Amino acid sequence: MTTKIPDRLWLCMSDSNRTRTLSRALAKGGGYTVYMGPTLDEESPVGLVVCDDRKSPRLPDARRNAAPNQKVLLVTGGGARLPAADFYLDHDTDAGVLFNVIEGMRFLRDYEMTLAELQKVQLASVTSLVQAEFSVSTVEEARDLALMLAQICPQPAHVAVGLYVLLTNAIEHGNLEIDPAEKTKALAEGQWRRYLKTRQDDRQYAGREVRVKFQRGGRVLSLLIQDDGLGIDPEMAERADPTRNTYRGKGVKMARSLGFSQLRYLGVGNMIEATLLLKPPQTEDLRRSVAG
Repeated sequence: MTTKIPDRLWLCMSDSNRTRTLSRALAKGGGYTVYMGPTLDEESPVGLVVCDDRKSPRLPDARRNAAPNQKVLLVTGGGARLPAADFYLDHDTDAGVLFNVIEGMRFLRDYEMTLAELQKVQLASVTSLVQAEFSVSTVEEARDLALMLAQICPQPAHVAVGLYVLLTNAIEHGNLEIDPAEKTKALAEGQWRRYLKTRQDDRQYAGREVRVKFQRGGRVLSLLIQDDGLGIDPEMAERADPTRNTYRGKGVKMARSLGFSQLRYLGVGNMIEATLLLKPPQTEDLRRSVAG
């Protein structure tokens, strides 16, 4: 069995309220060992790296001191995509969304490191899925479903993180009706996990689920995600105005940067459809199929 590597994270970002909030949340409530500043402890390999444009020249240092399956996130204002980074987010992404993306990276890394032979056998049966429906109620269930479905999608690493964030957003802000300010406050105080558990135990929100409908066609793969929340004006969500304090709009921007071809809100705004384009079959493969 693979020994779990401690979750060491280098928060290589310019000093700001967001950076300080993240460092407290990750260290106090997330169980991470957090390194900050322009230099890295060479004696401790790092599994996760979060960097911004200003500190991006330091990314090669992270690669040289990488723990197995290291994941790197660049928070960028639109600069060039760097080969040293695995994931990209817009520079105006708030602390709450960043925290969820980091958690998604962490779960993906753990999954890659502990994938047993039995799981590989089970995965073979999952890849034949054409249509299926699932439901989740907790962030742990969201993690497991995102990891499973991502394995049969193009760009599985990006989809695993992006889908995890969409599902957790639906749970936290849709079903549990937690607004971004509440989450930021709980993160800054290192009380986020406790706050989330208290909210989940509240009878007012008991029984709420996030339902996921998976469909795969010849050219498009679709994920329809619906929560039991009140929803939001779909037009406002689609605009994803960064000056608005709306988690759904920012969630659209985030997910588009993590591999989804298109996202759109449906109904009253508590349902989102995320789609992925599939590569068309090669001509030779079609010939073999017809010949067979």
